[in-house]
Amino acid sequence: MYGIIVSIFLIWRIGVAGGWSSACWVLLLVCLLGVRKDQIDVDWKRFFVFGIPMLGVFYYFYGTGNGFWWKIANWMFENNRHPWTWDNAMNSIPLNNAAWARAFNTPALDKAFVWIYNYGFVLSLWICIVRSFWTKSMKKMLSYALSGHLMQFPLILPFYNLILLREVWWVKGQPDLLGRNFATENEMLVNVMNCFPSMHTSISFAMLLLALREKDRIFKYMMVTYCASIIFSTMYLQIHWVLDVFAGMAFAYGTVKLADLVINYGSRLLPSWFKSFYEGKKDTKYATDTMAA
Repeated sequence: MYGIIVSIFLIWRIGVAGGWSSACWVLLLVCLLGVRKDQIDVDWKRFFVFGIPMLGVFYYFYGTGNGFWWKIANWMFENNRHPWTWDNAMNSIPLNNAAWARAFNTPALDKAFVWIYNYGFVLSLWICIVRSFWTKSMKKMLSYALSGHLMQFPLILPFYNLILLREVWWVKGQPDLLGRNFATENEMLVNVMNCFPSMHTSISFAMLLLALREKDRIFKYMMVTYCASIIFSTMYLQIHWVLDVFAGMAFAYGTVKLADLVINYGSRLLPSWFKSFYEGKKDTKYATDTMAA
């Protein structure tokens, strides 16, 4: 009982820290509907011993990560280390500005995609992590986390430090469809750079790929729809170039595969006593040695 209460409180704190709207909570609840289909056979008490601290660590990184990201972004802007500027080259490629994505647009559709884009960068990840928590699988939690910001952030920084590519609306001299208010010119320039590859795309596509491994169809369909909407929103709102999106998808695929390798290798290094305790199985070798002694 205490483990469930602490878990719910921690998840609530995650939502509060992210400023989740009611729609965010509804989306999470829908994705949890068929969670039992993916639950593994582990005792809840044993899982809570390790699962709650792991969720707490992810929450800590989530709380500190945003400030750290903007420190890096400001550092890159101030030091101006971009040897390549791709604004003109990207703008010269036919259809690359994704103007076709706005062939049909309405104010209501604009508002919907702004919501999808604004929350999508972290909500897609948290839905997957929280759901994997309720499947009682630490491996899945780690898989989603590593395939998301934990590995993507350090791996994507070299691209952002070498390539200066700004958002479509800025290059084309159009209004910002996100309606952001920038206090200074420098603040705006920091916000509109770092386009290649699209990290909104890479995060959401990585979650999509991992969600397809789950058994529950409700979760798979919801995540495919939601993550695909996030990717489309980056083009509909004239933020990312089409090549940014394709690069983000390729980057996500590579990160997911790398995370798989890390987890598979790490699982081999886990001591047998840990596996025995977590799975609730008696370590035969340990029991025999003890009795012999």
